[in-house]
Amino acid sequence: MLGFTYILLTIIMILLYAQGFNSAKSKIESLAKRSAAKEVILPFAFWIAYVAILGYTGILKDVNLPPKFPIFLVLPLVLLFVYFYSKYKDDALIQAIPMRWTAYLQSFRIVVEVLILLTFYQGILPIEATFEGYNFDILLGVSALVVGFFITKEPRKYFKFLRAWNTLGILMVVFVAFIVASSLYKPDIWGHAYPTVSMRFLEMPYLLLPGFLAPLAIFTHVISFIQLRKYHDSNLEG
Repeated sequence: MLGFTYILLTIIMILLYAQGFNSAKSKIESLAKRSAAKEVILPFAFWIAYVAILGYTGILKDVNLPPKFPIFLVLPLVLLFVYFYSKYKDDALIQAIPMRWTAYLQSFRIVVEVLILLTFYQGILPIEATFEGYNFDILLGVSALVVGFFITKEPRKYFKFLRAWNTLGILMVVFVAFIVASSLYKPDIWGHAYPTVSMRFLEMPYLLLPGFLAPLAIFTHVISFIQLRKYHDSNLEG
């Protein structure tokens, strides 16, 4: 049941992104030919297929140096984020997406944190990676509801706050990733003699957490930073 919930949440988030894409596209007539299936669903599907291949081949279970997890998962994600930002930083569609949408969307992290806790109860993740340990990312998810409400009418007014909030959101995901990675490769950091991350975490569907859901939170922050460019540029012009 827990594994199915990971899959269900993944599907829901893809559909929400497709809905946001279509909503933004409808505002600009020149973007009518752009397809949500081609620009949202297919890229996500290809990435999930790649993550699934990593999970089913078991390549990530090799904990010998060089570490496979950063090489085959983290590095490609970083390169994809850099590519997306450089290619779409002036994209009209991204600017057409309401900033409140990208803020509200981050509330899915509340569900993710509950899943992480349940995954700990299954003996797959260490308690340090939950909000009963050192993971406070659930607060970012809760704050997303408040932030989305306040920026509905005047996002320009909250430019500096939003920039700081998005930066904090990325750092919180990175910190949780550090907890999990160190619990796998260097458990002594947390006072454990043996790795406290089960090899099941490196299999599907649990691999959707580090392979899709956590990166999706960062990806949404990247979109927010692209949206914030217009307010930064207008401030410079002013």
